[in-house]
Amino acid sequence: MKRIAMMSLGIAALVMGTAAQANPEMVAKGEKLHAEKCAACHAAPHDAKFYTSRVGKDLKTKASLNTKVQACANHFNIDWFDDDIAAVTEYLNTKYYKLK
Repeated sequence: MKRIAMMSLGIAALVMGTAAQANPEMVAKGEKLHAEKCAACHAAPHDAKFYTSRVGKDLKTKASLNTKVQACANHFNIDWFDDDIAAVTEYLNTKYYKLK
């Protein structure tokens, strides 16, 4: 019985670990969208230090990052679908933030 419980825990951990990993296709799409629409404003004055300095202040979760990307897209009239917002969020989170 103990062995079955341990195997179940191991499988659950494996599944959860896999689910937490970023989707490579989504990250690539987000990187492309970021380069096309965001990098002009965020490249020069906004380096990696800028991005990571936001962690713990206005960015505490991946959901808050998604909200920030959506707000930026709205502010600059970027016509993205929800999956585009999610892709940029995934890219930024993978590259800079590592939020949960």
